[in-house]
Amino acid sequence: MKDLIASTKQIAFATSINEVYIYRCFADKEDLFAKVFDSLDEELLCETVKRFELILMTDIKEKMRWRLYFSAIWDFLLSDRNECLVYVRYFYSPYFLKHSVETHETRFVPLVNKFKTIFKDEANVWMILNHIFNVMLDFAIKVHNGIMPDTEENSEHVFRVMYESVKQYFRSSKESEFQYE
Repeated sequence: MKDLIASTKQIAFATSINEVYIYRCFADKEDLFAKVFDSLDEELLCETVKRFELILMTDIKEKMRWRLYFSAIWDFLLSDRNECLVYVRYFYSPYFLKHSVETHETRFVPLVNKFKTIFKDEANVWMILNHIFNVMLDFAIKVHNGIMPDTEENSEHVFRVMYESVKQYFRSSKESEFQYE
């Protein structure tokens, strides 16, 4: 949260722009934070939607499809430490609840609808996706903060934590148009 407490003077100094310009582009500091988050949130959504086709590859066993999907999102989360940290800090802040939660939920409706095709009807897809992202974000922050090394073993561990907790919600092969193992 320390980064979210920065003054507009500090932001202007750190970005080498005039503080007045901040107020020309944003209503206030909170609006600036919300817009930065919206941009990162949109980027994460685009990446997850773009990679969704990996889960649908019927010529590959279910667990491998999920591993491919997970690996793509995991690599994305680890690709830029600063963006990941900013995203997580804002996501778990009061600013998110005040300014961005509704937009975030609306933004992710298309992804929820895609996942509804592979999860059982009684599954709360929104909650399952939140769980997947929370697990991945939590471990990504541990890697970015040096608490956990970025190794294949740790990547596999994170995948197993995520996969094992959600596989119970997958449709059976009789319920789905997709072939499962």
